[in-house]
Order: sequence, then C-alpha cells, then structure tokens
Amino acid sequence: MRTIAAGVLLVLALGASTACRTGRTLRTPDARLDALWSSYLATYVQPSGAVVDPLRDGQVSSEAQSYALVRAVWMRDRATFTRVLAWTDAHLDRPDGLHAWLWDPATGRVRDANTATDGDIEIAWALALASIAFDEPEYASRAAALVRAIRMHTGIPVAQAWCPSAGNWARAERIVNLSYFYPYAFAWFARLDPEGRWDQAADANYRLLGQALGAGALALPVDFAMVSADGALSPLPEGHMLGRTFSFDSIRIAWRLELACQLQRDPRACNLSATLARHVEAVVARDGRFVTSYDAGGTPLTTQTSLSFPAAFLPAMTRVVPDRARSWRARELGDEALDQLMRVDDRYYDANWAWFGLAAADGVLVRRTPSLDRLRVPVP
Repeated sequence: MRTIAAGVLLVLALGASTACRTGRTLRTPDARLDALWSSYLATYVQPSGAVVDPLRDGQVSSEAQSYALVRAVWMRDRATFTRVLAWTDAHLDRPDGLHAWLWDPATGRVRDANTATDGDIEIAWALALASIAFDEPEYASRAAALVRAIRMHTGIPVAQAWCPSAGNWARAERIVNLSYFYPYAFAWFARLDPEGRWDQAADANYRLLGQALGAGALALPVDFAMVSADGALSPLPEGHMLGRTFSFDSIRIAWRLELACQLQRDPRACNLSATLARHVEAVVARDGRFVTSYDAGGTPLTTQTSLSFPAAFLPAMTRVVPDRARSWRARELGDEALDQLMRVDDRYYDANWAWFGLAAADGVLVRRTPSLDRLRVPVP
C-alpha cells in the first residue's frame, strides 16, 4: 500500500509540475509568480545556495545572489533565503562589509573582488525586508551595517549631497550607474543609517535622472556615466570598457522608479517613470520593436530583442501607456512565452525580469512588501 500511495503521489506531483510548465495554471498573478519562482529555483539556484548563470560559465555574481534573496522574501520562501544568504556570506563577503561581485566555480574562488553597488544595495534591502517578513531582528542589524559600508566605501560627493558610485572601484573616476538608484530602498536606509543623509542621496539621483531624460524628446539614460562634483552628468570616454548605451542595466531604471511610485507615492518617481515610459513608447512606435541597445538619443544600435525589456517596463507602461502594456502581456509576456521561458536553462536574466515585471505590474509587490513602520531599527 505504501508503494501504491507513493506512486500516486509521484504522478500527482509530476502532473502538477507539467501543468505549471504548460501554462494551464498561469491565469492569476500569484500562479504566474509561483510557477516562475519554482522554475527559477530548479534551473538557476544550486542546492548550495549559489545562483548560477549558464551563459557566464556558471559564475556567480552579487547581483544574482541579491535577486534571489529579495525574491525569496517576496515569495515568503525562508528556506531559500537562508540558503542563498549562507552561500553569499561564505563566498562573497569582503573585510569592508561589502560583497565581491564575481565568483568563479572553475577555481572555487572570487574572480573579481571589486564590488557592484547594485548587488550590495539589493542585499541590504532584502535583509531589511526579511527582518520583518521572517521576524528576524538580526537581519535588520546586518542590513544597517551593510548600508553604512555602502555609504562609506562607494559614496561620492555630488552638489552638496552625495550618491553611491557604481562600486568601490568607481569613486576615483566618479562613475555612476543610474539603475543602481533604489528610491524605495533609500527610504529604508535612512532609518537604518540615520547619519547617512540618504534623503540627500535620493535627491541627487533624482536630479541626475532628470538631466538624463531632459536631454531630448527621445532621450534614454545610458548604463554608465560620469558625474562631476557639481552634479553634471557626462558620458564615459570613447573606448571605455563600460557600457555607454541604454541597454540591460538601464532598463531597470523604469522598474525601480515605478515601484517607488507605487510604494511611496513620490511624485518625482512617478513623473520620471512616466517620462521614461513615454520616451520608450515613442521609440517603439517609431521602430515597431524594442531592441536591446540604443544610444542616448534613442537611436537603435542592434536588432536583437529580449523579453527583459518589455518586462522591466511593464509596470510603468501599465500606468502610462496601457495599450502597449496589454500588447506586451498578450505576446512577449503571455502564457506561451512564459512557458517557453521555463522550459530552457539559458535565460537567467529574462527569468528574473519576467518575474519582477509581472509582480510589480500586477500589484503583488505592493501587497507583499512590509510597511517601513514595522522596521525595528537596531541600536548601533
């Protein structure tokens, strides 16, 4: 009888898994997110807690770890959060409190010990959320320490304020990445690091985004740029190894602004998100497609496309250009496209941003993000 029962349970489990992957259970926002999360865990998160990108030969980045951590909080998946955090602590921690950005499985060691500020910010944000979602005050203490380290080791002065640079390596050249601006997280960081002037950091970043979007009717913010001491943006030198185009980094700006609009109702976030969405809509309407690289004036530089692009813009388009959002939901982000995404093992970035885009556009993240009022600020 035990053998028969086990067989029945296996059949039921396989049937549920198949239904999940064929799209038949993806009709509700929660069902879509559950299916995408389960597929992501099975495909990209190793039992050790390392989050691997097959297109990078299985290398592990602080960004990959941070995405899994924050998604685990929103999914209330404490086991995955604990596992991913333990691996991150064991392999990416630096003496200054930040995280090395790239680990190599071929050597079993860190490949590049420099930092990527977005990974550190996302990890700190995930820890702060987890302190409430999982009722673990220690996470708030860890978040506070990481927030202070971000300020101390990546911050650069900008027009009587400051903002985080792109990493510990970027301070001398004053290099920033505007997609590393998390308005909603900075509000939490101001509570965790009261001496940190995080409100001024947010002000500085909003001004920089205003500059980037005010440069023309189709202006698009590029991945990396330089900022002067008086707060003026300028492009990186020709031939610089970092990206000078609107591409895979920059698409995250609209998503982060729109989430800040949803969570904080900050008019700066709402207005800048709307402006960026309208610029992209004009480009897509002109060209008939949304490609993966543009110059700062909105001229396409490639013919390649990626699901991550409509996904990252879906929340803003849902509010600002709903017809475009509906079109993307029906095609690029429909059940058939999601089913195909979950059947392959080489679309790590798309697998993240399909989830992020749908979760924010459907209001799930607003429901699942704890209130800042519940944050128990640790005593230094």
